[in-house]
Amino acid sequence: MPVIGVVEVLTAFAFIILIRAYVGTIVAGELTGEPVTRREGLHRSLARTPSLVGVVILTVVLVMTIPFLVALPLFLIVGVLPVTPVDMISFPVAAAIGGITFAVPFLFLLYKFWFALEACVIGQYGPLKSFRVSWRITTNYRGKFVLIGVIVIGSAASLFLPTYLPEMGTSLASLNPVLNVISSSVSELLSIVWASAYAHIYVQGVVS
Repeated sequence: MPVIGVVEVLTAFAFIILIRAYVGTIVAGELTGEPVTRREGLHRSLARTPSLVGVVILTVVLVMTIPFLVALPLFLIVGVLPVTPVDMISFPVAAAIGGITFAVPFLFLLYKFWFALEACVIGQYGPLKSFRVSWRITTNYRGKFVLIGVIVIGSAASLFLPTYLPEMGTSLASLNPVLNVISSSVSELLSIVWASAYAHIYVQGVVS
């Protein structure tokens, strides 16, 4: 059922966000010389849940709304032209221009707001202040853009591992249950690794 699918997606998303918050709190404590117990880390993560929800909602709204507003003049110009862009240029070129106009600011904002979660949980900032802190950190770490990009891509890829790996083994039907367990375990381990990496970069950015 569609409703069940939506609930499963939202639950998985919330679990990933809380894991990132929890691991980030623990790792940040170790890096700053102020160790946090597992219970304290869980308590802090849960206590910051309302602010985390605000950060997630604002991130979605901003990364979708601002690129649309940036691309809006292009759409308006296209609307008043006597001919369609497809008549002037080929469809692939027109589609590429429209896609790039939206995708560039979308990816830029997503990158600039990427450490807002760490700022919210580790730094104990509110949603708006978390965005400002994330913006400053990513500005200071422009030289490590590739590194951050690799970590982001790796963490995103690990989300699809539990579903993709078993599909690779469809010819080995008897091993599918084993592959499911292995892929889920690897995905959870990688989630912890990526969350630790985000926390490490965040603490470095704040200290520096």
